Amino acid sequence: MLFDIPITRNSDRTRLRRYLRNSRFGCLQNSVWITPDPLEKERDILSGGGINVESLILLEARPCAGESDAEIVAGAWNFDQINRCYSRHLKVLEERPDELLENETVAKAFLRWSNAEREAWIEAVTSDPLLPNKILPKDYLGKRAWQRRIEVLEEAGRQLRTFRQQTTFCLIWNKTLSNTSNAATAGIVA
Repeated sequence: MLFDIPITRNSDRTRLRRYLRNSRFGCLQNSVWITPDPLEKERDILSGGGINVESLILLEARPCAGESDAEIVAGAWNFDQINRCYSRHLKVLEERPDELLENETVAKAFLRWSNAEREAWIEAVTSDPLLPNKILPKDYLGKRAWQRRIEVLEEAGRQLRTFRQQTTFCLIWNKTLSNTSNAATAGIVA
């Protein structure tokens, strides 16, 4: 997508850039944004109004001067920053409390970790354009983070199931003690 929106329409330019960023387009230059995806949605959005070709053009194009996919990707997206986000997420994954959730302190630590994990994951995925495999940089950490996340969340799920079982046991035990205590008070249990 190429655009040249006059400074007098700065709010339109800002809104367009925000849309492009949120739609995971890569900024090759200030007014040149790219995506490996078809532009059907953008075409539909723009089809209702008159388009001024001096301000906005949608193109489906291929490089023709020997530019590699890797060079284009590196120019449009900041994979150093994206990898830093995934690296932070991987670090959070390894910080999962692995103790049995047998008391409130451990359970609260687990809850804090799960919130931190979710925030780190959202930060990483939000910054990632989620490009097709064939054009991803070789050092891309997103796949590794995704695979590790699946493993850690499976472990966390097993951990949570033991918490429910322990909690259920404690609730039953406390109810039993309470009933015994009530029965003893009533003189039924000596």
